[in-house]
Amino acid sequence: MKPITKLIYAALAAVTLAIGSVTVNGAVNDLFASINGNGENGGSFIYQYTPTGVQSIFASGLNHPRGVASDHSGNLFVATATFDGSAYHGAIVKITPDGVQSTFATLSEQNFEPEGVAFDLAGNLFVMAINDSDPNFASTIFKFTPGGVQSTFGSVPGEGFGLAFDSAGNLFAADAGTANGGQTIWKFTPDGTRSVFVIPSINPDQGPSGLAFDRFGNLFVSIETGFTGGPNDGVLKFTPNGVQSTFATGLTNYPRGLAFDRAGNLFVAEVGENPDPNVPAPGDILKFRPDGVGTVFAQNIVPGGNNSGPEFLAFQLLPPHPTPPPHPTPRPH
Repeated sequence: MKPITKLIYAALAAVTLAIGSVTVNGAVNDLFASINGNGENGGSFIYQYTPTGVQSIFASGLNHPRGVASDHSGNLFVATATFDGSAYHGAIVKITPDGVQSTFATLSEQNFEPEGVAFDLAGNLFVMAINDSDPNFASTIFKFTPGGVQSTFGSVPGEGFGLAFDSAGNLFAADAGTANGGQTIWKFTPDGTRSVFVIPSINPDQGPSGLAFDRFGNLFVSIETGFTGGPNDGVLKFTPNGVQSTFATGLTNYPRGLAFDRAGNLFVAEVGENPDPNVPAPGDILKFRPDGVGTVFAQNIVPGGNNSGPEFLAFQLLPPHPTPPPHPTPRPH
């Protein structure tokens, strides 16, 4: 991979923590990033970026946001978790294109932390949730109908993060655990049948995290090392039949969420982990062209604080308010 060129774009200076705060409207082709912020209940955000990289606050007052996904109407769905001092309580927050927040659904199980989310073609929302009560952080994939009805779709034996659908409707899940079948990309058919898609060739302390498909059906996977990051972290590429190659390397700032824009550019969220809370660990969003050339799309998003940076990414690829087609002009008789 060629060296990443730093391109720093404008960011809003003011940050409002009021729940439901709105600064801008969602727009087609804009990028949305979940921002952990100070990591406290109500201290997190969704940042919005125009295609040229202008940053603004789309939503604030959120609780530990992780996975983000846009539906066919331009609404953004965000996986969140409220911590009550002893356990996490997961919920899915729906944010309209003009920034209005509401609770779409809550997880019936306690102490599950929602992570990656993805929509199928029928409009059902799938959510990966880590069981913090399990010694291996075994994870469950929950399915929510468009009406918010919850069911259990499947599970992975380790710490699950990203989800992504292929064009055939199969769901792929990243299992970053290092025990009981972890470090695996799992494939689920539409009926929930699970199989191993691939076990990446990576170091023992690394795990797959974010997932995204390109237009050709290749699966891109972010690889991260524990809570420290490592010189071999980066993004792997897998062909539809599971052949592995390296797309990007040297991403030492904990790469996680992935998303493709319409032009085929890959965006990567770097969380900015650091085990020392006294050492700032701001995260970046990186942009890679299809040929692998990378730049820093947004830098130092939340300066300071451990795990304060971007977690997951999503594009709004459909207009939030589609314009109906004009009525045909009657032909003269």
